[in-house]
Amino acid sequence: MFADVDESIRQLLIQHGNLDSGEVDIAFDMPTREWAARLTRPTVNLYLFDIRENTELRDPSAWVVRRGPSSSATKSRPIVKVDLSYKITAFANAIEDEHRLLSRVLLTLFVYPILPEEVLQGAVVGQEMRAETAQPGGIVERPADYWGALDNDIKPSIDYKLTVGLDLNQEIEVGLALTSQIKVGHKVNGRSSEEINELPLQIGGRIHSVDNIDEGVSGASVTLLERGLDTITDDEGRYGFSGVPPGGYTLVISAPGMAERRQAIEVPGDSYDVGL
Repeated sequence: MFADVDESIRQLLIQHGNLDSGEVDIAFDMPTREWAARLTRPTVNLYLFDIRENTELRDPSAWVVRRGPSSSATKSRPIVKVDLSYKITAFANAIEDEHRLLSRVLLTLFVYPILPEEVLQGAVVGQEMRAETAQPGGIVERPADYWGALDNDIKPSIDYKLTVGLDLNQEIEVGLALTSQIKVGHKVNGRSSEEINELPLQIGGRIHSVDNIDEGVSGASVTLLERGLDTITDDEGRYGFSGVPPGGYTLVISAPGMAERRQAIEVPGDSYDVGL
């Protein structure tokens, strides 16, 4: 859900704040000194640094009962309201540019204390998401402590708190592991023997735009050449294969309107993500 909230804020700044994604990057990274040194374009960064329940909006009911047809009823847990607190900072070569970016962001957030429906994404579609912008009494009382923990110089920032509803009745999705590996063998006197057989692995990765790592390529064809396995990426650009023995392989990726890409991978490995 938090990724959907991030994307909703991104769309708010792009659609209503006129932050051209071709000129200004919008990131959600930890703004450490090392991270800032790698930036090549002006960037507005929204760092989610605190998550806590909004107890003032807590529903005292243990269950919510809804009447159904034929004198039936259903009961469910009430939605929990959660406050997500962001620190918004601008990074650019010139201080004047940073201030222009911050002022544009600040104006946009003040104009929209409730996120408009057209920017809401994924699990937060249909929610009334209220926000507080640059209000006194924030969680971080001493900016020096915040920036010192990040090993970075003190920079002007905007406190932004967004309240989102967390549905306790929704199913918990299981994420796709990069590599799942199972080893079997026998034990001697309670200790594993040195002869361990490695079973085939399950691997998964993501196909993304080579220009924007946050932009997944959906509907791309991914082939594990040496095993003759084929699959299609989902809406977020993710793919997966099972039954892959350890070793070296070649991924062949193709998508409409894009040049074919071949990527050598090692299984098990650190990453199977590929830019296209």
